[in-house]
Amino acid sequence: MKKSLVNKVLLGLMVSSNVIWGGTAVHAEEGKISEFNLDQIVVTAGRIEQSNFDSNANVNVVSRKEIEDKHYQTVSDALRSVPGVTIQNYSATGANYSADYLYINGTSHVLVLVDGMRANTNGSTFSVFQPSEISNMDNIERIEVLKGSASTLYGSDAVGGVINIITRKPNAASSSSKISAVAGSYGKRTYNFYNQGMTKAGLYWTVNAQKDKMKDYKDGHGNYTRNMIDSESYGVKIGQKFGDKADINFSYSKYKLDYGRPETSSDMMGPTIFTGGMTYGSKNNTKYAVSFNDKLNNSLSFFSRTSDLDDDTNHPATLWLMREKTWGFSDQLTYADGNHTIVGGYDYYKDAMNKYQDQYTPNMTGTVDNKAFFIEDKMKFGAFTVTPGVRLSKHSEYGNKTTASGVIAYDFNDITTMYVSYKEFFRAPYLYELYNPFYGSGKLNPEEGETKEIGLNTRIDDKTTFAAHYYQTDSDNLIGFNSDTWKYYNAGAERIKGWDVQLTKVFDKNLSVTAAYTHTYIAPTSAASNANRNGYIPKGQYDLSFNYEKSKFNGIATVKGVVDRPGNKNYENDVADSFKNIWTMDVALNYKPIKGMNIFLKANNIFDRMYTDMTYDMRQPGGIGWYSQPGRNFLVGIEYSF
Repeated sequence: MKKSLVNKVLLGLMVSSNVIWGGTAVHAEEGKISEFNLDQIVVTAGRIEQSNFDSNANVNVVSRKEIEDKHYQTVSDALRSVPGVTIQNYSATGANYSADYLYINGTSHVLVLVDGMRANTNGSTFSVFQPSEISNMDNIERIEVLKGSASTLYGSDAVGGVINIITRKPNAASSSSKISAVAGSYGKRTYNFYNQGMTKAGLYWTVNAQKDKMKDYKDGHGNYTRNMIDSESYGVKIGQKFGDKADINFSYSKYKLDYGRPETSSDMMGPTIFTGGMTYGSKNNTKYAVSFNDKLNNSLSFFSRTSDLDDDTNHPATLWLMREKTWGFSDQLTYADGNHTIVGGYDYYKDAMNKYQDQYTPNMTGTVDNKAFFIEDKMKFGAFTVTPGVRLSKHSEYGNKTTASGVIAYDFNDITTMYVSYKEFFRAPYLYELYNPFYGSGKLNPEEGETKEIGLNTRIDDKTTFAAHYYQTDSDNLIGFNSDTWKYYNAGAERIKGWDVQLTKVFDKNLSVTAAYTHTYIAPTSAASNANRNGYIPKGQYDLSFNYEKSKFNGIATVKGVVDRPGNKNYENDVADSFKNIWTMDVALNYKPIKGMNIFLKANNIFDRMYTDMTYDMRQPGGIGWYSQPGRNFLVGIEYSF
């Protein structure tokens, strides 16, 4: 990013800070701030309910209203709107064999939860979690994104942050249903049903079902990319309330996908080349979960997830199979007494690769498990809040590990708070990195390190909120891939630095704007590579959202800018600047003619930009190593709630 642009951003930060320290102490009125609301209740930062303002962490929330107004088709779509989150897909949607590379704070080691329960799989490094698989957005209440290490509370993988997908739960004695149908470019078709309800006796339920289809799509140059999606998902949750805080529930969800992707040919040392055909595959994922919450603030949950992948099924010689299973349980007790809020508990999970097969690996199996006790105490001393924590883990391959954390926060007044934090982390190698007979290495050491962060949250006035954060992550024993030996190895130390600013302004009852900038820097590993993992991760990311509401109409324009992402240094001079700096814009329009009905139009990539999420080789769009994203495309739909 140019120095002049950096100076402008820093100047804006200083001006905003001057407003903060010299501003009038005015409380934020409820409902004024919608996109980045410091008064929103979040649970991910401390595993307890608290306001975003009091969480002393860098948290963004994708609300239920935002999901409805912007018509996100998958969790992957929703996460793209979160400042600082980077998603890189091999296809239009990420619904294929190895997609949805997810980065927070410059690292892909991110823990994903569903209702606080672990959703990551531990098999291939290419499929740790695929948010595009969660496509029924009517079943989601909100998505909380915690940026920054959280290993004390959540354990391994929570290096860059935690994503908590919170599903809906009825809270009133009534019932409602929603049906919707969507049609769009490239044969896009979506049919959805959702029902929820609760009896006066406290018995509640949710039921959801969805069908998705999509065909080949065009990129910004008008070239077709082979693509086929035919998926169905459905789920049910049944529970019983015993009071305001006590309940027990059971949930079941199923996701099935048949897909097609561009056919490729490759060898071990050469680039991927598209041959014009279609490679087919399928997925079949199932999840069960049981959760119990009692009046003593004790929460017990059990989950089990299986994930089956069959890729390249029309080419037996290169068939790729994965059979993964993860199960575990967690027991958490929360105790609040005066100025202390203590959260403690026990986590256990087991990851199993029951079968892994590809053209270089006849069969790979393996299991690991992790047991951990954790405790954290949030202590209030006047304007200061001090939160120490520790996690004692026992990993089946690496034995006992201890990770500690500490947060100190200071409330300047009731509208401005600042915090500093220190958090250690531990990331064990994935099963693929350990046990794959061709690529793996059983001698790998786990990645260990710490993240330091300073943050500021403030309400400038009743219509404006501002937040700024800076972090530094230092890792030892970083696990990398050696292209000479074709083995995973411990590459050494790494330092990631980054900062972000976020501002939300409500101008009047009709118009609000959210703006954010995120900066990431990772030093190059050698003179032959670019910074940020050889140009893979952008140094800068801009996020802008304009929301206009009046009577029965609602319109939202979302702009995203990815800047200074040159890709592989070997090819950088042959890559056009328009591929290194990408600006895209989406627009969603909603019209509600009668109660319960919404008619909407969504236009994606309205500037028809030609771009790719992947950066292996950006020289030849549509050719070597290039995976195009869709050009301009549209969705139209109708929803009816009753």
